[in-house]
Amino acid sequence: MALGISFLVFLGREESRLRGTPLGEIEVQPLVYTEQTVRPEDQRGKVVVLHFWGVFDVPSLQEYGDYAKTQKEYLSNADVLFLNVACDQKSPESKDDLIFYSKKFLNREKIDDMPIYWDPAEYARGQVSHLFKSGGFGYPTTIVLDREGKITDVWRGAVKYDSLKKSIDRTLKIRP
Repeated sequence: MALGISFLVFLGREESRLRGTPLGEIEVQPLVYTEQTVRPEDQRGKVVVLHFWGVFDVPSLQEYGDYAKTQKEYLSNADVLFLNVACDQKSPESKDDLIFYSKKFLNREKIDDMPIYWDPAEYARGQVSHLFKSGGFGYPTTIVLDREGKITDVWRGAVKYDSLKKSIDRTLKIRP
């Protein structure tokens, strides 16, 4: 038990250590409910919520309702960009499989208005993975970036609605 608590404290410390770290350029490709590739210039000056999730991952599926609720609140806010990146267990991923399983899950949840992307070269995931000294990239992982592309908050594992909303609101108030 003490070992488990120590590990959670270590993860929390590591995640707080990342605050203020620039993430670098993120480029993701459209998967479902969008046709637009997101390039680095599309993110400049915006608060970006980068969310990696997998339809194979129980915590991802359990948190998605809260995540979707948060995203819907900001859909009309041009200062916030949500990048929902669907992932698969296989590498390299099959786009057709990702589309099929993502749509199946989203249809079941009655979510049909949120753009979903994929990271075909796994470049974005690689960038995030290298940030963690513990070597841990897991699903879900959610990162909030400020308008300059610096990390303000990180969650490895499910993020609660209130926590994500508070982070976005706090980050929106930060002006470069």
